[in-house]
Amino acid sequence: MCELIKEVEGFSEIAYLCIDGYWTYGYGSRYKADGTPVKQGDTITRQAAEALLNDYLIKNVHPLFKQVPYTLTQNQKDSICCLVFNVGKKSFENSKLFKAIKEKDYENIVRQWDWFKCNGKVVKGLVKRRVKELSLFMGDL
Repeated sequence: MCELIKEVEGFSEIAYLCIDGYWTYGYGSRYKADGTPVKQGDTITRQAAEALLNDYLIKNVHPLFKQVPYTLTQNQKDSICCLVFNVGKKSFENSKLFKAIKEKDYENIVRQWDWFKCNGKVVKGLVKRRVKELSLFMGDL
């Protein structure tokens, strides 16, 4: 379980409309355990939200680690989990950042860890989140 995701997302028992316009609940989940989208009025327990988050990470993020040709530290894995949970597996997998991570190109990792816009506008909360993620990733070097 990635504590950083829980910290930056926070927990919401009741569905809310996120900045991107999607109904979200728990620790930022847009989908229920059965794969249907979260809708207005939906609720979730903290335990169910943790299970949903853990399931997402196991299915979508952990397989990405196998594509990295060296051993990532736990902090690096946690920072990647947090980023991928926020930007999506497909966006991350096709990104210059993931390429830089696989190549252990730290200069470009720093340059490419820049997903802090929503609808073309810089979001202060995303800037803070990216700084935490990148600091965690680079902290073990």
